[in-house]
Amino acid sequence: MKKSFLYLLLLVLFSCDSEEEGSFIASYKDNNLTLEEVLFNKPLLVDSATFVNKEINRWIKNQVILDKAKLYIDENDKELQLKVKRYKELLIINKYQTDLINNEFDTTILKSDVEEYYKNHQEDFILHKNIVKARFVKVNNETLNLKKIENLVITKDDFEMKELSKFCEMYAENSFLNDSVWMYFSDFDQKITISEKERKKIFSKKNKLYSFMDDHFIFLFFLKDYQIKGEESPLPFVFSNIREILRNKNKQKFLNEIENKLYNEALSSEHIKIL
Repeated sequence: MKKSFLYLLLLVLFSCDSEEEGSFIASYKDNNLTLEEVLFNKPLLVDSATFVNKEINRWIKNQVILDKAKLYIDENDKELQLKVKRYKELLIINKYQTDLINNEFDTTILKSDVEEYYKNHQEDFILHKNIVKARFVKVNNETLNLKKIENLVITKDDFEMKELSKFCEMYAENSFLNDSVWMYFSDFDQKITISEKERKKIFSKKNKLYSFMDDHFIFLFFLKDYQIKGEESPLPFVFSNIREILRNKNKQKFLNEIENKLYNEALSSEHIKIL
């Protein structure tokens, strides 16, 4: 039974254009489920067969429970019908607003707007964890020419940076070389075998190379810059967050303007009556 069902499922999923839209893939009593219904909310990167199988099982369980519920709940109950009506209205409004945002809303956020928001709300962007600009290289503790690698890790020369990048691709167990971006120190801390005493030493000096070792690896950590928990976040670290905050504010303003415009038009047309 399971094998034949799986075969049918795969046939429905991967057959050519001969497949008819709305083909039934499951049923419970007089209720039918179509492939179109199942795939409506399928995430792009999820395996189709796995997703469909789960959705079919979920649908069948819901149908069984719904069938039982109908024995005790009157579908024509006034309160229930009002809730269904209101929910349908909200779905339609939400779909309309989504279409408006996708087609008419300007998503542009100026850099100057982000900077102004940051300036006026710095108290909202206090660091909850230490952040760093750093390079990190993890190599086998038997690696030769370690001194040269250390020099490459702290270099400012573009050619030497390319040499370091090539070395890391070929020999490093792990690495991170982009010291132009702010990162949580905890992202590095998880990759380094380090004592609590050594960890505290790190936040004492900028532009410094630290070297740590365990039984198998050497950890090279170049700390270009850092800011401590409790300090204000640097703007580049929170820039994307602020941009999203402003975008959401603009979305709400855009929708409010549409709502007020439609409401005023309705008032002018005398379609509104309060009895």
